[in-house]
Amino acid sequence: MSSGVKAIYYDGLVSRPREARVEVREPDALQVDVLDADGREEDRFYWPLEDKGLQWERSAGALRLSFGAHPRRVVIVREELFIRAFVQRMQYTGRRGVYDRLVSTAGRGPILFFLGVIALLVAGYLWVIPWGAERLALLMPRDMDRELGEMVYTSMADELKVDSARTAALQAFGDALRLSDHYELKYHVVDDPQVNAFALPGGHIVVFTGILEKMDRPEQLAGLLAHEATHVEARHSMRALVRGMGSYLFLSLLLGDVSAVVGTVAQHADNIRNLGYSRALETEADAVGQQRMHANGVDPQGMVWLLELLEEEAGDLPEAVSFLSSHPLTKERIEKAEERAQKMGAPAQVDTALAAPFRVLKGKEE
Repeated sequence: MSSGVKAIYYDGLVSRPREARVEVREPDALQVDVLDADGREEDRFYWPLEDKGLQWERSAGALRLSFGAHPRRVVIVREELFIRAFVQRMQYTGRRGVYDRLVSTAGRGPILFFLGVIALLVAGYLWVIPWGAERLALLMPRDMDRELGEMVYTSMADELKVDSARTAALQAFGDALRLSDHYELKYHVVDDPQVNAFALPGGHIVVFTGILEKMDRPEQLAGLLAHEATHVEARHSMRALVRGMGSYLFLSLLLGDVSAVVGTVAQHADNIRNLGYSRALETEADAVGQQRMHANGVDPQGMVWLLELLEEEAGDLPEAVSFLSSHPLTKERIEKAEERAQKMGAPAQVDTALAAPFRVLKGKEE
């Protein structure tokens, strides 16, 4: 009978554990004796210690050894003296587990190890949690977008000077474009000189008179609404919101605590109108928006005209109160929009239903 230490053996074929005994035998091999129900040796095999198929991982109280391809066999040892001797022997093979690599690194340089751990924690807080939260937001039901959007718009409605006549015209203009498959878009015109507009999760899109007054073509307005509607439809608003609000909102979403999410958003309602989007999301909103425009009989060149208008206005306006404060504009973004417009070409049938509500919005018709 083997004089090795007690172990638990899994043959890789069934989940039932079996008793075994293991010891390191010369020349450089692990001897594994599998025992029957009466404790007698039933099978014996050897795992060469230098074989690439041998992998080992030490946790706080056990040593896990695995060998072979399929089925991959596993031995678990809990004898502390054996574990220490085995680890000392194998620490230079380059096949150490995560636990031993961390312990080894900490032993060689505790200060560097500590700083490394702190760096990982900071990186996780700054990047991993927001990244995970943004993707988790996409798994939440779309009804949450609608609930949040309604709550936020209601909280800010009293301070917005809504122009009811122009709002009705903008709603007619937007309805003619059919810009969303999942949400009922609600358009609002606010009397404010800011050259700005924003979208809330779930479908509220607010356009300031400041940006309307700068437009001279209905295609520019169609481009603006198509861009903002894409933020809503693709849930960019929700993703940007969750990413910006960090770890607390991530945990609330992970636990499915909708009330906590709504409460947190309520506390930050004033900032939601200025949600910032990444360049990738802005490019997506331009591209999808142009596709929507073309499908609705609107020249996709209108998106280019809109971006050129915003570029012209950017130098004369404080960044904090402009559309570009939350929608970063670059030369490359304009060039890509131009390329897409040229590739799509003008639509075969032009939608003339936008002209009348656009004249009302411009104050040329009552």
